[in-house]
Amino acid sequence: MTARGTVLVLLMALLATQAPGQVPEEPGATDTRRYELPNQNSLELAVPTAWTDSVDQPEDGGPPTIELRPREGAPFEVYLTPDWPEPPDGTAPDAETLRETVLAAAERIRGQTVEKTLEIRRLQGASGVGFYFIATDQAPQPEEFRFMNQGALQVGDLTVMFTILTNEGQDAVVDEAFAMLRNAAYQDTGGDQQ
Repeated sequence: MTARGTVLVLLMALLATQAPGQVPEEPGATDTRRYELPNQNSLELAVPTAWTDSVDQPEDGGPPTIELRPREGAPFEVYLTPDWPEPPDGTAPDAETLRETVLAAAERIRGQTVEKTLEIRRLQGASGVGFYFIATDQAPQPEEFRFMNQGALQVGDLTVMFTILTNEGQDAVVDEAFAMLRNAAYQDTGGDQQ
């Protein structure tokens, strides 16, 4: 068989293994997903297409938690909880209050981390500022994760609390999660003002 014939046979075999209409995913590809919030507004995220999502909505109508995981491959978990100020006089926290909230979360877990000091880092989003820290678990259990990035980011009027849980070799997951956070958008319908 000629080289051209071999390539044609391999191409046909590859196409036959894909489901009809299925297009291979490009690395770094995202799709915009809109998460409707109980206050009638929404959070828009450019979620990697290789990730699956689910939403845990409390029965009391409080802030939902968006859970993101891989469709396949090594496990990781990303949790986002968007919270909003209550009208009519509610305001989003200022940068210093947000930083203090993240610092308090870091202090609560410091005894369980490899790091003696958890540095609070700044995160600049498209529509607000945030803060986070990176922690390494001293002794993760078999089903737990070794690394955690945790913090809060202002996205318009929302305060998005986030946790990114990974293991060794998953730096790309962390980069994708932060890219998603930096580009997050808040859609205010005005419906919560009624």
